[in-house]
Amino acid sequence: MNMERYWDITAQVCALIRIGITGFWFGRFTEPYLDGKRKAWAAGLAYVAMMFAVYFVPWEMDGIIAYGMGVLASLAAMCLCDRRNYAQKLFLAMLMYLLNAITGSLAIIPIDILFEKIIYLPFVQQNLWRQFGCFAAIEIVYVILTFFTMKALVRMINRIYVHKRENMQAKELALMLATPFLALTGYLIFLYFSNVWLGTFGTYIWNVYSQYMLIRALYQMVSYGAILTTIVLYQSIKGSHRKEKESAVLAEQMADMKRHIGQMEAVYSDIRGLKHDMGNHVLTLEALLDKKEHRDAEVYLSGLKEQLYKIEEEMKTGNPVTDVILAEKQKEARERGIDFVCDFHYPEGTGVNAFDVSIILNNALDNAMEAAGSCESPFIHIKSWRQRNVYMIEVRNSFTGKLVTDKDSGLPESAKGGSGHGFGLKNMRKVAGRYHGDIDVRQEGNGFVLTVMMMLE
Repeated sequence: MNMERYWDITAQVCALIRIGITGFWFGRFTEPYLDGKRKAWAAGLAYVAMMFAVYFVPWEMDGIIAYGMGVLASLAAMCLCDRRNYAQKLFLAMLMYLLNAITGSLAIIPIDILFEKIIYLPFVQQNLWRQFGCFAAIEIVYVILTFFTMKALVRMINRIYVHKRENMQAKELALMLATPFLALTGYLIFLYFSNVWLGTFGTYIWNVYSQYMLIRALYQMVSYGAILTTIVLYQSIKGSHRKEKESAVLAEQMADMKRHIGQMEAVYSDIRGLKHDMGNHVLTLEALLDKKEHRDAEVYLSGLKEQLYKIEEEMKTGNPVTDVILAEKQKEARERGIDFVCDFHYPEGTGVNAFDVSIILNNALDNAMEAAGSCESPFIHIKSWRQRNVYMIEVRNSFTGKLVTDKDSGLPESAKGGSGHGFGLKNMRKVAGRYHGDIDVRQEGNGFVLTVMMMLE
C-alpha cells in the first residue's frame, strides 16, 4: 500500500467520525424539544445514516446538497417520531444546518495554522512517515475541535431556549427563520465566491489570501450571535405571553372566588331566614297535628328537613369558601357520573389563606374532573390532614394513558398542546411555595395522585 493510500484512508475515517460527532450532537440538541431520548437519537441517527449513504455514493456530490440531505433526513425522523409542533422542528432543522457550517468554519482555522506550521518543517519534509504522522495528528485534533466546538454551540442555544415545549406558530416561525436564513445566505455566498475563484485560478482562495478563512469564521460567529439574540427575544415574547395567560387564569379564579362567596352568602341568608321563620314553622306543624292532618304535616316536615340537609351539606369542611367549592365540585361529579369521595378539612386557626386554598382546590379538582371523565370507572378522592406544622392535601383520580413529565418544570404534560394541565399545576406550585411547600404528581397504576404540602406557622 503506497503512502497516498494511508493519507486517503486517514482522511476518510476522520471525516466519518466527524459525521458521527455531528449526529451525536444533533441528538443531544433535539432531546429537550422531543418526547423522550429515543426520538432525539432517531433524529441524530437519521442524519448519520443519510450522510454515510451520501458519502459512499459513486459520484461526487456538492457538500451543500449533502449536508442538506442529512438535515432533511433528521427533520423527517423528528416529524415521524413526534407528531407535534412541526414549525419548531423546521426551525431546529435550520439551526442544525447552520451549526454544522459554523462548527466547520471555526474548527478549521487552528487546523490550517497547525498544518502550515508543522507539515512544512524541514524535519518533517525529510521523511514521508513523519509527514503522515503529522497529518494524522492534525486530523485527530480536527475531530476533537469539532466535538467541543459543536458541544459549546449546542449547549449555548439549549440554555437560552427556555420555553422548549411551547408551540411555535406560523408567524413566529417566519420571524425566527429570518435571521438563520440571512446567515445561511451569507454562508452560501462565501462558498460560491471560493468556488468561482477555484474555477478561475485553479487554486483555493485561502492559499492566496489566508485571511479569507478568518473573515468567514468571523462572519459565522456574528451570525451565531444574531441567532442567539433572535432566540432570546423570542423567549422574552413567549415569557410575556405566558405571564398574560397566567394573569388571565388568576383573574378567572378570582371571579370564581367571588361567585363562591356570593353562594356562601346566599346559604347564610337561608340559614338566617330559616332561623327567623322557625317559630312559624313550629306553629304550622302544631296546627296540622291538632287537625290530625298527619299527611300534610309529614310533607311539610320533609320539605323543612330537605332545607336543613342542604345547608348541612354545604358546610362540612370548616371554612365557608371551601364548603361551597367542594359542594359545587361534588354536584358536578355526580352529574358526570364520577364517584366523588371527600374527606377534606380546612386548617382552622392557622395562617393559611382561604383564597390560596381555593386556588388549589379549584385547579386540582378541575384537572381531576377532566382526567376522570374519560375513564370507564371514574373516581375522584380528596382528603387533607395535618401533622404538626405540615398541612397536606391529596387528590386521587382515575387516569388513562401514560404520564409524561416536562423536564424543565417537573410537571406532567397532557395531550392538550403539551402544557400539562394548563397553568393549574404551576399556580398550585406557586401557592404551595408561599407556605414553603411544594406539589408532587405521580401515576399509580390507573390513577393519578396529586399531593400538595404546605408549612403552617
